[in-house]
Amino acid sequence: MNQWSRRCRVATSTVNNWALDFRGNYERIVKTCSEAAAQGACIRLGPELEIAGYGCADHFFELDTEQHSWEMLSELVEKSREWPDLLVITGLPTRFRGLLYNCAAALKNGKLLFVRAKMGLADDNVYRESRWFVKWTETFKHYSMTLNPQLHFDQTTVPFGDGILESSDNVRIGFEICEELWSARSTNIRLAEQGVDIICNGSGSHHILGKSNYRINQLILGSSAKVGGVYLYANHRGCDGDRVYYDGASSIAHNGDLLAQIHQFDIEDTCVVTAIVDLSDNFTFRQMKSSDRGNASDQVSVVPIRFEGNIINGVRIDEKCNKPIKNVEDLQLSPIAELCHGPPAYLWTYLRRSGLAGYFIPLSGGQDSSAVAAMVRLMCEKVCGAVKKRRETDGGDDPAYYLGNQRVGEDPSELCKQVLFTCYMASEHSSDETRQCAEGLAKNINSNHCGIYIDTIVSSMLSVFNFAYGFMPSFLNPDIRETMALQNIQARIRMVLAYLFAQLALESTKRPGSLLVLGTANVDESLVGYLTKYDCSSADINPIGSVNKRDLRQFLEIAYEKYGMTALRGVIDSTPTAELKPLVDGKVAQTDEAEIGLTYDELSEIGRLRKPGGMGPYGMFLKLLASWGDRYTVDEIEDKVLKFWRRYRINRHKATVSTPAIHAENYSPDDHRNDHRPFLYPDFSYQFERIRRKVLEIKGNK
Repeated sequence: MNQWSRRCRVATSTVNNWALDFRGNYERIVKTCSEAAAQGACIRLGPELEIAGYGCADHFFELDTEQHSWEMLSELVEKSREWPDLLVITGLPTRFRGLLYNCAAALKNGKLLFVRAKMGLADDNVYRESRWFVKWTETFKHYSMTLNPQLHFDQTTVPFGDGILESSDNVRIGFEICEELWSARSTNIRLAEQGVDIICNGSGSHHILGKSNYRINQLILGSSAKVGGVYLYANHRGCDGDRVYYDGASSIAHNGDLLAQIHQFDIEDTCVVTAIVDLSDNFTFRQMKSSDRGNASDQVSVVPIRFEGNIINGVRIDEKCNKPIKNVEDLQLSPIAELCHGPPAYLWTYLRRSGLAGYFIPLSGGQDSSAVAAMVRLMCEKVCGAVKKRRETDGGDDPAYYLGNQRVGEDPSELCKQVLFTCYMASEHSSDETRQCAEGLAKNINSNHCGIYIDTIVSSMLSVFNFAYGFMPSFLNPDIRETMALQNIQARIRMVLAYLFAQLALESTKRPGSLLVLGTANVDESLVGYLTKYDCSSADINPIGSVNKRDLRQFLEIAYEKYGMTALRGVIDSTPTAELKPLVDGKVAQTDEAEIGLTYDELSEIGRLRKPGGMGPYGMFLKLLASWGDRYTVDEIEDKVLKFWRRYRINRHKATVSTPAIHAENYSPDDHRNDHRPFLYPDFSYQFERIRRKVLEIKGNK
């Protein structure tokens, strides 16, 4: 073998797979394998658990899920005979000795070569892997696993556990599955010490604002630069059935350089990227690090799992290796810019897979509902832009270009008119300013817009109450129960109307189908319960349910400046208000921040201290003494902390019925997946007492 030229073409893929869509997932995997083989790749890497779909959750408890996954794997192994030179790496749940493991499977030319079990499970944030899987603990040790004879493999056993593959031409291939890369003891270190040439990481990494930049820069490029070798990373894309959005960004790195990357927020169901690499460069890169050479020499040599077939082939002598991408930062977005791509991409996948025809938004003219409407318009921009780009390049097609079996056109205004319906639901307490903002934005984005009054409905309901109980509630009554009831009835009527309009709006134009209602409550309001239970916060999906107000304001600025939504200027400059109380001299007298007792910026900081900061009332108070001490007195900080926790305590029950929110922030209060906490709380009297004692201590020392 020529050590000076070990060139080969490697491929990684992104798939928009769907939990439990076994046949659809199989077809998407086959499509990417065929494309990789056609481009002359020797390896095709796919995302974690791609056969079943990563988000199966408690369906992993079901034998059906693993059985169907192995049925698809059996078909894939047989199908691989069509790509005899391609090593395929995929992912599926696997049971060994009665225990279920999250596994990567390697196969080639009709044979299953190795099933590698995950050695570090993800259990933080939205992840619950150890709920369903156990981790493999025997480093570089594998056993013979008997295959189910009913699955028709041309073999009876396969190596299972942890190990290294080695080809006939002595190329070593190792495995690192998702969380293992994020661990302080990353698997890639010991793989490099065993002389592994190509490290393959199939992942299921969800999108959080700013997370992908860290993943690429610090983890993938950082690991590759530290240990050397080729690093293949494959990630899911889209919504596979839950709140999270997988942002793709599958990448190929070599010795610290980024050679190729699939765009983070593209909408296509499948995508493959390849790169030509020279594995001989691994020798030189690693040879130049004497400390790493010393560490590697201390390790016990691992006997690899040999397989028939070459990796170094198929690259013509005149084909050059991929040059490193020089401006990696050009591929990366700021967290606020990601809001212009992540939620819109999620909304398109969700809409397609829901089988419904579009979205309905109760458009109040405020910042939150305007942000949601802008995201739907950006969804249309993204989809139509992808269709146009594909026509101008290779003219190809993709299932993501279709809605209701009809191919989408290239005009985002036309698509927005087709899929988005908005309505301004005014009451006697609504202002002219918010009406104008709503109408202006609807015109900007070209939604199907209407305006209605809800006062007659409110009056009718109050008349029913008066008939039953013999008195008419009034805003003039000092009893807060009456004031709140009068506000809540307006909000709840809007929810009922939103669902009525969503169900019947298309029938008015003789179009089939119905609409999904979009929620418009931000994470800060959800955290303190500043919303009416079962009002317009109740919806089918909420694009901004884990996005804070500060980020939404910056998002609106981008939508205004970059995407031509000029009507957003009035929205951005407006003061947030629910408009549920009577106007004073025709002007709004009710503001959100005044009623909450905290600014949205303060809520954002408090929210992050609670989670992921992990602070209770007392710890939060101590932390804010340092960060807010130059702005507020000790008593004022105490008052703000108590206001937050009192609101949080009495409104926590609302989180149990909150609209599923696209997961974009770690401090989301959603209790279903992300925030497993009680909703019936004590009064925090001890915590509050500790704060008061600390206040008195500080004041006594001054």
